[in-house]
Amino acid sequence: MHAACYRGALFGAYFLLAAVPIGVWNQTLFNLINAAHSTWGDALLGFISGFGDGLVIALIISCVMLFRLRLGIAALLGFITSGLIAQLLKRVFDMPRPPAVLENVHVLGAALQSHSFPSGHATSCGVMMLLALLLWRRDQWQMWAGVVVFVLAAYGRVYGGVHFPFDVWVGVGLGMFCMSVAKHWVMRWPEIMWQKRTWETSEWAWKVPAVILMIEAAVLGLGYKIQPSTADMLTLFVPVAALFVLMQFWKRKFSSV
Repeated sequence: MHAACYRGALFGAYFLLAAVPIGVWNQTLFNLINAAHSTWGDALLGFISGFGDGLVIALIISCVMLFRLRLGIAALLGFITSGLIAQLLKRVFDMPRPPAVLENVHVLGAALQSHSFPSGHATSCGVMMLLALLLWRRDQWQMWAGVVVFVLAAYGRVYGGVHFPFDVWVGVGLGMFCMSVAKHWVMRWPEIMWQKRTWETSEWAWKVPAVILMIEAAVLGLGYKIQPSTADMLTLFVPVAALFVLMQFWKRKFSSV
């Protein structure tokens, strides 16, 4: 436990130190990243950036809750908490976005103007990066795939011209911090619910996430306007993938009864 706390504190210190040069060369870094666009880059990052959308994140977390309930609850709390903090900071600082202060910005999706700091998408991505690290071991490809997808989704906010690098860096840090705090809190919850039954093994432990998953999949697949709009294909792909995961969960659960 002490080793984990030490590693977390060390990572936090490095993260904060790295924020200084990013903040100093914020606009220069933005110009370098945003100017390095291409047709394939637009297609790839325009699609992957959609993984930072709030409803997409919520749907993925619902899938996790079916198999790892405590960790899924921690991710949900981290996602909600970091999102609320990010929205509060957006209103407090009200920083302009790149298209509002720079010329010739390469934009994917809508050219947003205000509430730049911090990036809400990157905040959600930070939660999911840490979730991927906690879900799988370092020698499993799923962990690396999850981290890479959400790193690219956060990077895509700069590439797509809607955030400065400092917005994204702070957002990722905020998401990871809230996820870490939520994880340590949820893991300490007692197991006993009532009548000597553990809440994790009750029928409600999987029925509630399953119902929420189906509702989220329906909303996402039936006319939801994803951000950025270049990721429209996710409104079809993610709900289908989530319902497939749910079917596999049901198959495994009822075959073992």
